[in-house]
Amino acid sequence: MLASRSRTLREQQLLGEGERELFALGRAPTVVAFHGFSGTAAELRPLLRALADAGFAVDAALLAGHGLRAELLQEQTFDDWVRAARARAESAARRSGRVVLLGFSLGSLLALELASERPPWLAGLVVLGNAIALRPIVGVPLRLLALAGRRAPDLYLRKPVAGDLVDRAALGDIVSFDRHPVRAAVEVARGGSRVRALVERVACPTLVLHGRRDRVCPWENAVWLARHLGSPDVSVRVFERSAHLVACDLERDEVARETVAFVDRLARA
Repeated sequence: MLASRSRTLREQQLLGEGERELFALGRAPTVVAFHGFSGTAAELRPLLRALADAGFAVDAALLAGHGLRAELLQEQTFDDWVRAARARAESAARRSGRVVLLGFSLGSLLALELASERPPWLAGLVVLGNAIALRPIVGVPLRLLALAGRRAPDLYLRKPVAGDLVDRAALGDIVSFDRHPVRAAVEVARGGSRVRALVERVACPTLVLHGRRDRVCPWENAVWLARHLGSPDVSVRVFERSAHLVACDLERDEVARETVAFVDRLARA
């Protein structure tokens, strides 16, 4: 079941496809954004709206298996998500020529894998709350299931809240599944291990953002990633008052400013 919140017609027109996806016409580079596991573009909405308001084209579609039923997500693999993300980015590149990949949590892994391929259209990379590693209480059992080499069970874990936020007032804006499909969650852990071995191939300008109070992906992920990327142009910032959904949390305005400034620099290059 997908938790949702009604919006005005004016907002739906502004955001293109309502509360699950966001599309905006604008100038290059197009920002192709990938949301987190079991979520939607609502997790990135304040940031994506700021980019659109700055005049940039934005393409933030639902990832494969998301947005309808958790049972559909249960059947997805990391390769399925990568293939769909690659197709989305390549389509945007055909329209605008240059693309900035922006990924949150699971989406960060997809953006990093695509960036490691060094496509000619890639202008830069933004990663938020990256999922290179998960908190041990979650990550260890998922890794063990992944290493077992057997198909994980068809189980679902109910989410107590819509997302990991310090700003509880923002929870009503988050649109996501109310439960995590375990088999698909194993694929996230598998993807994190795979991408860790690829990040040294990332050569484009990169902005790494993370919330210090993140209870899903430890903030140390940001430091590790900044040290291991192959790019000579890496900026990293940890937001002291924010949790996992850093683009929607207490410091969301500053997250948006940092990201818009970064994309604007790439546009002027």
